[in-house]
Amino acid sequence: MTKKRIRIERIILLVLAAAILCLSIALAVTGSKYKTLKQNSASASEALVSAQQAQESLAGQKQQEASSYQDALNEQSAAYESEKNELNDKISELNKQIALKKATTTTKPEEPPATPNPQPQPATPSKTPDLSAKTIYLTFDDGPSSRTPEVLRILKQYGVKATFFVINGGKYNKYMKDIVADGHTIALHSYSHDYKKIYSSETAYFQDLQQISDLVYNETGVRSNVVRFPGGSSNTVSRKYNKGIMSRLTAQMADKGYAYFDWNVSSGDANGNSIPAATLINNCRKLPSKQTVVVLMHDAGAKKTTVAALPAIIEYYKAAGCKFGTLSSSTPTVHQRVLN
Repeated sequence: MTKKRIRIERIILLVLAAAILCLSIALAVTGSKYKTLKQNSASASEALVSAQQAQESLAGQKQQEASSYQDALNEQSAAYESEKNELNDKISELNKQIALKKATTTTKPEEPPATPNPQPQPATPSKTPDLSAKTIYLTFDDGPSSRTPEVLRILKQYGVKATFFVINGGKYNKYMKDIVADGHTIALHSYSHDYKKIYSSETAYFQDLQQISDLVYNETGVRSNVVRFPGGSSNTVSRKYNKGIMSRLTAQMADKGYAYFDWNVSSGDANGNSIPAATLINNCRKLPSKQTVVVLMHDAGAKKTTVAALPAIIEYYKAAGCKFGTLSSSTPTVHQRVLN
């Protein structure tokens, strides 16, 4: 009986030992799977974060490209309107001359009485454009950027002053002080340059304008009241966000103490980042009949060819006898036709 009992106890011990061994193996396998699952989860989380960051970067890049494309469309539209108005003025003047010529040819003037030995009259010199009466206002939008120091160096080299319509340039805002120190005019463009945001309402626009005004003041100590609308006052993209907003904004500017300026000569550098310098130079030679000439250029980081073209543009205006000036609230305004 005792031997049988001992045998049973041994069997029970063996069974228990086997059970413990199986449990240990199961725990080891489960732990390994948990560790692998945890590592896979961590890898998946890192991949998700990387994907989100890539998506945000791509979205930001697309938004910037869309904004640049919209700027180009707006400025092309504004340039078309300016050229059309200029052509209409020339047609009107030509019609007047034709009408005057018809009047003088159909109506025979009375002949003056003959006088003995009439004295010859001096010939009237032919009338040529007097470019020395024109004042050139070079303006640069969308800075400060890495290009701003190059632009300032060229302007200093030629002894020319310009007007800079600035935005929030982030780490490049330090160049605002250099603009003012070199005697140029610093003016207001936009803090965000986000069409959808600033043209959503009049309140949104003036809040954005106040932001860039405060930024300029904090960087330079200058409180500017000279403004240029993103896309110009004739932009039509604003209609997409708020119909009629440009008409309302332009009507309020003077009452709020601001003087806004468009342009009547465009370099065309808003049409792309690799426009040949020769094209920009030729565009800047197309002067309007008005004596006040406001030239649109950009000192954004991508505008390398604008910097390359700037010396030749200045040399052309100097050779033509033009004067240079900077914009202020007392400068004769250059406004385009508001289309929204």
